[in-house]
Amino acid sequence: MKQGKAPYIGLAELAATLAAQTGIHATRNQSILMLSHYMGLRAMELAKLTIGDLYDPQTREVRESVRLLSCMTKGQKFREVYLTHVPSRQILATYLASRGLRYMDAPLFLSQRGGAFSPNTMQRLLAIMYQRAGVVGSSHSGRRSFATHLIETGADVFAIKELLGHTSIATTQRYFSSNPSRMKKFVSLLI
Repeated sequence: MKQGKAPYIGLAELAATLAAQTGIHATRNQSILMLSHYMGLRAMELAKLTIGDLYDPQTREVRESVRLLSCMTKGQKFREVYLTHVPSRQILATYLASRGLRYMDAPLFLSQRGGAFSPNTMQRLLAIMYQRAGVVGSSHSGRRSFATHLIETGADVFAIKELLGHTSIATTQRYFSSNPSRMKKFVSLLI
């Protein structure tokens, strides 16, 4: 699949994918999906997160602001991302409570074998989660959908570029899905 051409996931498809996550890893999988869709994180970034990246032991709450260190990102570029979406915070808090919070440097997401995910296994897990729901999606779909939703709510392309950690606006622009109803709305503004 060409870069920037990951399938766009609408809110109804995301809800179906979340609902399809069952079993002992349901909350973990839902948390992964939510961070992908509401923070725009890459599979590699999801795999490298620690408990301390998202949990503040002083306040005992999920952090709203998350610092991705250069060793965690593509292009080794530090960036700050945000988790303000309340349902995502709630699902993540439930998952964290099930994990135990003794070691802040422990991997946030544990594989079935109990260790950290590699970027490749995280990519495969995301693809399996969409497949399980009958949704056409890839590990990059959450990221593309995040960018598309932001542009639809009026965010400017420069802010989205920073949130995604891109060095070029051209890269960011490839993420936007053409939404026919959105296009029709803009054309109807013509007098």
